[in-house]
Amino acid sequence: EHIAMRNQLVYTDAMVQTKLFRESNVSGVISGTDGWLYYSSTLDDYQGRNVLPERELYNLANNFSIVQDYAQSKGMDFVMTIAPNKNTLYPENMPYYKSQVLNPDHSAQLLAPYLEDQNISYLNLFQLFQNQDEVLYLLRDSHWNMKGACMAYNSIMDMLELPHEDYADANPQLVKNENGDLNKMLYSFYGQLEENYDYGLVQEYTYEKENATVEDGWIVTNNSGGSGTLLMFRDSFANTLIPFFSNEFATACYSKGMPNALERFVETYNPDSIVIQKVERNISEYLEDAPILTAPTATLSTRRTVVKSDTTVQAEVCMNDVNYYKISGIVDSKRMRPNTEVLVTLNGTTYRAYLTGENGFHLYLKKDICTDASADLQIHAVTGSRYVQVLDTDLELPQ
Repeated sequence: EHIAMRNQLVYTDAMVQTKLFRESNVSGVISGTDGWLYYSSTLDDYQGRNVLPERELYNLANNFSIVQDYAQSKGMDFVMTIAPNKNTLYPENMPYYKSQVLNPDHSAQLLAPYLEDQNISYLNLFQLFQNQDEVLYLLRDSHWNMKGACMAYNSIMDMLELPHEDYADANPQLVKNENGDLNKMLYSFYGQLEENYDYGLVQEYTYEKENATVEDGWIVTNNSGGSGTLLMFRDSFANTLIPFFSNEFATACYSKGMPNALERFVETYNPDSIVIQKVERNISEYLEDAPILTAPTATLSTRRTVVKSDTTVQAEVCMNDVNYYKISGIVDSKRMRPNTEVLVTLNGTTYRAYLTGENGFHLYLKKDICTDASADLQIHAVTGSRYVQVLDTDLELPQ
């Protein structure tokens, strides 16, 4: 790392590999044709490898449904959306991997009808971007360009049914000043800049934290001319969304943290709107790392079957927030179908559980809900109108 002219040598090697041998010398970057670069971690999606099975697609929709139920119970609007991988929208410049596509289906696109079935407020950015005639992602970056960001921002605000500046009359100028993330990874400090759109946005907001940037994991902006409060759980695709949203909201909070500390932020900032934005390649994170919130309650049918099963359950203090218990377990596979929901009754109150893996579940409950050392617990597998009680036990709670 300390030899003379190291950066120049790294750049020279990268140029030789990509221009002469059409290969990337960086494992995280795929060198495509005509100067296009792609993120290597999107390759499984592109080739149709490890596509989520039907059960896990249902689980993801169930988990987002729980978040939406929580938000709506607090009087907040909710939208979730998935940013497409670049090679999902623009595969034409992928190199020889084209011949290795095993399955044209992608998990995020297969998820859409499951979200619709559970009435999730879902913005389908795949359809939105595919319906555009122009390329709205950067060639040497893994993200959308500013025109794509503006379109995503407008669509989210429309889904929230909020009045906003839509920049329809704007005349963005192409400026050659973009040094993309993949460009920097591959070509060190010497990669060629590319054009991006400049909307000439005037920053009407201020950062609550001095020297904050859009790369930070937690951001709060304030705007005296804005209205309402936004809470957005996001990844790097929202870096270019922040200027648009922060110019609209009086307060806007942006979090990259996983699992999302949703209830804690809701109680602190009392948002009017909650947005979840996640890139396609990472959407499955919401199976194991669903947002931390007190599970919504559910109505338990009085007509249910009681069975003996191998269902398991345990309780632990949530490692991400010690104010919560995390109750989790595995339901006997014989009682599970692709569309089976899990309900947990604790001391007479029934809660909806997040679903994980094929037959797993978990939920979060604040400790002040469960003040005793043990609780009376039942677990129910619900498929359509069929309710099956698969476990009845005394659950020991850690103190």
